[in-house]
Formats: sequence, structure tokens, C-alpha cells
Amino acid sequence: MSRSRRLVVGVLAVCCLLGGCGGGDEGGGTATTTAATSTSSGGATSSTEAASTAGFSGVVVEAKVTGNQVETASRRVRIDLGQKVRVQVEADRAEEVHVHGYDLKGDVAPGKPAVIDFTANVPGVFEVELEGSGLKLFELQVQ
Repeated sequence: MSRSRRLVVGVLAVCCLLGGCGGGDEGGGTATTTAATSTSSGGATSSTEAASTAGFSGVVVEAKVTGNQVETASRRVRIDLGQKVRVQVEADRAEEVHVHGYDLKGDVAPGKPAVIDFTANVPGVFEVELEGSGLKLFELQVQ
């Protein structure tokens, strides 16, 4: 990871610790965390198994759901067009995670995070939510 990326990740972590995670949907932060092993073939895959962080070169967006509370570093994550993305969600209940616009889905359950890998090849703003309850996790802004 480049020095500038480490700096951005560090600043985001400090801001999250000082200001608290979550908040309104106005977000606008940029996720630059890198992690996880890509298991995609043909552009998109999903898995419910815990992901390794070795070898994945892209943006990892994580969310944790407890009750109706969502913990995430940013409510809107900016992604460059063509970049690899990993959505990783932990939840305290069985649900389906849905990445709208890309129509990608993954099952999540207690102790079994949903992991969805894909290449952000469609520009726009896309909601990621728990499909059954309609709980919005965050938005992906692909540009």
C-alpha cells in the first residue's frame, strides 16, 4: 500500500474514532482500505465464507449490523470506475445483502459474513441494503 493510501486510511480511522461511525446518508467519505482475496471469475461473485485479506487489490467496504444499527466507516463510498470492490457485511440475523444496480446478492447470518466481490464497471450511485428488512447499509458512488 502506498504511503498516501496509508495516510488516508489512518485519517479515516482517526475521524471514525473521534466522530463516531454511521450517521446520516449525506456521507461522502472515500474508502481506501485494501484487503481480502478475490474469488471472482467473470466479474462478480458472492460468498458467505469469511474472507482472507491477502492478495486482494481493490476497495473493501465493510458494514456490521446489530439490530437496526449499521456500523460502517462511511455512508457513501466513492469508487473509481473499473476498480475491484469487495462488500463484506456482518449481521446479527440471517438476511440477504443486495448491491442494487449490479443486482449482486449474498447471504449473511450470525458468524457467517456476506462477501460480494465485483468490478465497478457501471457508473452511478448504488444502494447496498439488507434486502428482507430494507435496511440501508451504505451507498456506492461509482465514477
